[in-house]
Amino acid sequence: MATGMSLVQRIARRLPWVTLALAGLTVVLYATLGPAAPSLVFDRTAIADGEWWRLLSGHWIHSDASHLAWNSGALLVLGAVLETQDRRALFPALLVGSLTVDLLVWFTLPGMTHYCGLSGILNALLPPVLYILWRRSGSTLPLLIGLCSLGKILIETVAGQALLTQTAWASVPLAHLAGWLAGLALVATTIRAARSPGVLA
Repeated sequence: MATGMSLVQRIARRLPWVTLALAGLTVVLYATLGPAAPSLVFDRTAIADGEWWRLLSGHWIHSDASHLAWNSGALLVLGAVLETQDRRALFPALLVGSLTVDLLVWFTLPGMTHYCGLSGILNALLPPVLYILWRRSGSTLPLLIGLCSLGKILIETVAGQALLTQTAWASVPLAHLAGWLAGLALVATTIRAARSPGVLA
């Protein structure tokens, strides 16, 4: 019995609780507040009037059930890998992705009055996840996936629309690109820090 409890405890410690909680949050917000909740969506006018929380909350609400399903599913996969392989990397990736997408939308897309969804942040998680998988496996497959994902984003940016999904609100490929580049910057920072003198392995 003690051995069984020990096994359960080990499994519980390995579960990506933060990722599960965040994915659950997106579902709860959608279920209770509906699509693109007016009080939480990125709203340029409301933010300019001092409702700064929308810069964060806007990422965690979605325009329709399909939007929610795609983003929550991707969060479960990417977040779980990052959290279980390098727990310290999850929050910086979420934060940097969020800030990068907010800055992009605010300063380079002034005509965009409303924005919502996790996809920009998810693209910030992708390069760190692929880097970790590459380091663990030594396989070139994660690098090829990274190049393909970047190619897809670039095609979508030029086309101005998503290739694989259609949601109630139009996709913003430039936000995906910003997130991806933010994630790449995090990987570069990690590599640079590991090579710095005095850093313990």
